Amino acid sequence: ITGSSGRGKSTLLKLIQAYVRPDQGQIIIQDKELKAANIKALRGSMAWIPQNINLPVQNGLELLDMLHMKHKRPQVEQYALKLGLEVQITEQPFNIISGGQKQRLVMAICFALDKSILLMDEPTASLDEDSIQMLLHTVGQMKDRTILSASHNQTWMNAVPQKIAL
Repeated sequence: ITGSSGRGKSTLLKLIQAYVRPDQGQIIIQDKELKAANIKALRGSMAWIPQNINLPVQNGLELLDMLHMKHKRPQVEQYALKLGLEVQITEQPFNIISGGQKQRLVMAICFALDKSILLMDEPTASLDEDSIQMLLHTVGQMKDRTILSASHNQTWMNAVPQKIAL
């Protein structure tokens, strides 16, 4: 999803998760209309990677614990390596790692959730060009997932197969 600031890219991602209700019309995900009765199930098929990452934990290990994902640590570490991070990044305090490292760690955790739908708000916002290329390579291997992202980054937009302009 692309468009200038204020056009509704992030709002569209929030609508898909039912964090915001539409003024009119309906939202259909996986052939099901998004309604109160199925919100939980539909959200269960999604992973959300926000643009701004503010977490109530001190490091990646605490985040894994909070998400009940300790058993997924090996998968998180594999994705972390693919995204150019050291395996030990999960142990590093969030207050000493860069914004880009934190963003890539959260991506690794979300990727390890193995959800069928990934929603990414400005996934390249804190990344340098090398990190963007690693991310593109990693998501390019996820053939069994639907990835919907809001982005201004030209490298990212040039690489995605479909674009929605708002």
